[in-house]
Amino acid sequence: MDWDALLADLESRFEAERRAELAAHSAEMAEAEAASVGLIDRLRGATGRQLHLWTRSGLAVQGTVTRVDPSYLLIDEGSGIQAIVPAAAIATLLPLPGPVPPAPDRPRPALGAVLREIARRGVRVRLVLASGDVVGRIVRVGSDHLDVVLDAAGGQRAAHAPLGGAARRPSGVVTTVVLSAVEVLRSR
Repeated sequence: MDWDALLADLESRFEAERRAELAAHSAEMAEAEAASVGLIDRLRGATGRQLHLWTRSGLAVQGTVTRVDPSYLLIDEGSGIQAIVPAAAIATLLPLPGPVPPAPDRPRPALGAVLREIARRGVRVRLVLASGDVVGRIVRVGSDHLDVVLDAAGGQRAAHAPLGGAARRPSGVVTTVVLSAVEVLRSR
């Protein structure tokens, strides 16, 4: 019996099994890592890049991602228009790069704080909802809603008005908007 050949054969089989186990373990680790990556992690990788996204109702938003927060994105749409898109309103997007390392743990303003600052500054906004647009100035921000004083230039246009007409509310009226209904907030 050739003991050297037998031992070499055994070592070869053990090495092949070890490589197979290592490959399987590596694949499992890669899957586990991919499963731990959230959408916001990948969106942070899009900062400074062009992005096309569509909201739950199919509204398209296109521009350069300038800020990513766990609750919203800030997108520069060009021509002086900026859009705040709540993360919960995003349905699909492209192109989306891979994840970036975790962001440093530092306090960042949540969407409510951003909306309160917009209200303090009296900025004219267009809130895009599945039911239509609300145009005016935010005057109050609650935990789950905001109040908007409609302005003469835009007012409120309902996408689904009774009898098929485009309903329009008069300016100066305060309209309450549920925050979860806001798909995009645009301003100049």
